[in-house]
Amino acid sequence: MKNTDIYVTCPEFDTEHFHLRLVQENDAEDLQKCYGNPIAQKYFNSDNCDSDFHYSTVEEMRACILGWLSEYKQRHYIRFAIVDKLSDTVVGTFEMFGTPNWKFTNYIDGGCLRLDILPEYEKIEFIQELLSLADQKFLELFHVKVMVVKAIPEAIERRAALDAVKFMPYELNSSEFKYFYARVVE
Repeated sequence: MKNTDIYVTCPEFDTEHFHLRLVQENDAEDLQKCYGNPIAQKYFNSDNCDSDFHYSTVEEMRACILGWLSEYKQRHYIRFAIVDKLSDTVVGTFEMFGTPNWKFTNYIDGGCLRLDILPEYEKIEFIQELLSLADQKFLELFHVKVMVVKAIPEAIERRAALDAVKFMPYELNSSEFKYFYARVVE
């Protein structure tokens, strides 16, 4: 994988419950259930984004996905679809990008991880499974030494999963960005 350009051939990953792959336009119907869900929306990290990721129609979701795919082609980030292996449905997304697209860490080679998932998957075991994958693969894949992820105080399960996989509370360089955790590799 080290010699493969992730912006030419997007890697895919499997965990016990999930398959991760590049988001696709035909994921719009499944993803609208996540991005149209007010409970899920509380946990989204739209810091430093042009959108709040609240979509009430499949058409809005499809337009967002096309935007994500355009950003991928421009080498800005990868938005992975999280596919539940049992139901074969897309239950959320996992985005990762590294510098130079993320400049708010104290590290030159830092990255940001975003996890948007349906409320029934906002459980410690599922989040820990996904964060463990990110810890094992994304730091090297995106050539970063720190990976930050947001978890608001109400995200009890998410915060417990972050603690379990050794992410630590992290203060970003800007006071407008709050509630971040980081995994740092020195």
